[in-house]
Amino acid sequence: MITQQPPELIADALVRGSTIALLAAGLTLVYGTMRFANVAHVEFATVGAYATISLSGVFIVPVAGIIGVVVAVALGAAMYELLFRRLLVMGEMPAMIGSLAVSVVVQAVIQLAYGSRPRDVPHELEQVSTVLGADLTPSQVQLVAVSVSALVLTGALLRWTPLGRKVRAVAANAELARVSGVGERRVVATVWAIAGGLAAISGIELALESSATPALGFNLLLPVFSAAIVGGLGSVLGAVIASYGVALLEAIVLALDFGGSAIPVSYRPAIGFVFLLLALIFRPRGLLGAKVRIV
Repeated sequence: MITQQPPELIADALVRGSTIALLAAGLTLVYGTMRFANVAHVEFATVGAYATISLSGVFIVPVAGIIGVVVAVALGAAMYELLFRRLLVMGEMPAMIGSLAVSVVVQAVIQLAYGSRPRDVPHELEQVSTVLGADLTPSQVQLVAVSVSALVLTGALLRWTPLGRKVRAVAANAELARVSGVGERRVVATVWAIAGGLAAISGIELALESSATPALGFNLLLPVFSAAIVGGLGSVLGAVIASYGVALLEAIVLALDFGGSAIPVSYRPAIGFVFLLLALIFRPRGLLGAKVRIV
């Protein structure tokens, strides 16, 4: 028996899926251009959240959030130029191991600077409103709106701008793109910057929704990778669709009532991996059947 009504399940999936989708889109965008799964990608969310928290004492929260996104954008480009561009020369496996090390270091530095206790972004208490049969706060509505807007803008950028054409060219055939005069290094650095910005928006939203901890981003690693793989690595649209699918499945499973006992929330990551396993069995090339490296 499901203890929640369909509108509540859909609302939970929209809120949860919006934060996952921003991270999964950035992850698959980087993979599509480099054939490299960056484990440290989720740490951009943590950096964005803590940058916003630090600056919220000086600026109003929206301005602090924008600066937090800019910090993550700059960090993304710098991380590629200074570290991962060199690691990838040695191969994908050393780069992946290096990304895991970076993830651990980022968490350790943030914990050293801010401590392990949850930190909140200052905001006023909100009144819950009923929207289409679901109880939502204004910040949750804004969260979904901002996430969808960011994803739509990213899709438009990739689809209809010269930069987007260059990204698709590098993703399809990097060597041919270089021969054609496309600056691969600059394009990839820009992709890392975009991915960092999307992840930072997700982290700021999570901090506003609940609170931030040094493991904020790392706690999303499993559902984000599940969504990116289920959507088809290299397909941004597939990753977004899979993110909302994973979130809806989590909401349904966690709402099940087995004779007075429910599945603990701590089992949430396992739900995403069940979704991943089913998708790999019945749709191994991803939801949209996208070829690897096609953005």
